[in-house]
Amino acid sequence: MAPTVISTTRNDKKSPPVNVLFTIVVLAAAAMWGLAAYTRLVRLRAAVKEEFKRLQASAEGEADGKRYNEIAKQYNGALEVFPANIVASIAGFRPAQMFVNAKLPL
Repeated sequence: MAPTVISTTRNDKKSPPVNVLFTIVVLAAAAMWGLAAYTRLVRLRAAVKEEFKRLQASAEGEADGKRYNEIAKQYNGALEVFPANIVASIAGFRPAQMFVNAKLPL
């Protein structure tokens, strides 16, 4: 009688190799990260637009201008960090202009 050989390697053709699963997980995580960056940029851009509308309708330009500049600075800063800078260039996000009060001396 011949000795029985037990194989320790997997020959299961139905399961994908581990490196394929790892690649899929990494790509999914990168896509989720990019989507989160896009969502944040959309929210910040909406806040900038809303504050600009409030600034146009307000008689108190200086106080509202400071608030607008704070939001615009936060939005512009978000455009400069990875991965938002890549997402912003693909999606067409542009930096917000800062408010300058003509009444104040430079």
